[in-house]
Amino acid sequence: MKIFDGRPIPVFPLPSVVLFPRIVQPLHIFEPRYIEMLIEALDSHGLIALALLKPGYENDYFGSPEIHPVVSVGNIVTYQARDDGTYDIVLLGEKRARLEREIEGRIYRRGVLIELEERQPHSAEGRKNLRLNMEALLDIALQDMEDEHSGLAKLQKSFAEESSVGFLVDFLAYHFIKDMEFQQTLLEELDVTLRARHLLDALSAS
Repeated sequence: MKIFDGRPIPVFPLPSVVLFPRIVQPLHIFEPRYIEMLIEALDSHGLIALALLKPGYENDYFGSPEIHPVVSVGNIVTYQARDDGTYDIVLLGEKRARLEREIEGRIYRRGVLIELEERQPHSAEGRKNLRLNMEALLDIALQDMEDEHSGLAKLQKSFAEESSVGFLVDFLAYHFIKDMEFQQTLLEELDVTLRARHLLDALSAS
């Protein structure tokens, strides 16, 4: 596991977003503290860690409410300043990470992070079986979507061409799991086989 070169990374706590590696996430930045966070990130490494707020955050929202320590670090791939001084940005998830400690000195939160590496299935047969399960899950998840949905064919093609089983699990979790706490559980699970099993149970039961 690697520390992000010891650099403090901005931590952006949100109540309803869990970012996964290689997932693209649009965000609207409007609070002054997070506008400052964005500007400083753009002037340095361009990284922001998204952290899910724990239940009960409302009582201390403008302070430092509790967050889940496992986060996803995203890279700012595009941004646009709006006339009202707010920003629209797009983050691309890069790495799972754990917040080791927070660092004071800014009006927004920052921390030292350690990268987390997922554990892939050991055998080729295991990876093949997981892929088949994920493809079956995609079919189940898409059953409620209209056949004429414009992105359906593209979605299935992209899924079929993807080689990383871990990403396939994350992709399904991001798009088809609505419970943020359960998404967080899947983000925290580094064993791809176990993550896939949890997702399979959830989507099969829904």
